[in-house]
Amino acid sequence: MDRRILLLAAFLLLPPAAKPASDAPLDRATLKGLIKVGVVVDVIDPELEKLGLTREVMLSRLLARLQARHIRIDPGATEFLGLRIVAVRNSRGPFALAMTLGFYQPVLLVRNRDVRTSTQTWDVETVLMADPKYLVTACSESSDELADHFAAAFLGANPE
Repeated sequence: MDRRILLLAAFLLLPPAAKPASDAPLDRATLKGLIKVGVVVDVIDPELEKLGLTREVMLSRLLARLQARHIRIDPGATEFLGLRIVAVRNSRGPFALAMTLGFYQPVLLVRNRDVRTSTQTWDVETVLMADPKYLVTACSESSDELADHFAAAFLGANPE
């Protein structure tokens, strides 16, 4: 079995206690008071980019979906959504992909206020299989679902 498939399997089978955030009520509460968010897409595997799944494609799709749901976007915001795509594929056949949309916010350590970092406080994920010729469509539709889930959480925590 390919090493990348084993890594993806290990990643997907981690116990829930190892998961830093989710869409539970406490996680949704971390969205309260937000006005605008930034949006970033992690580096995408070059093999996926060759098939048309680029950061630009995914970023424009996410931005359009969020703006359609009345989420204000600010590229310079310290609070941001990050889309991560992890893919594995044997030499032939479909890709197995894990897509995670996480919300990151700046935090200060209680024990050392000089340490500042960003941490994931909310997230949703999906796992899919896609044939290479349907890869862009499958990932675009999945990113729409993740963006809709964030929009529901955001608007639920920040009713107008």
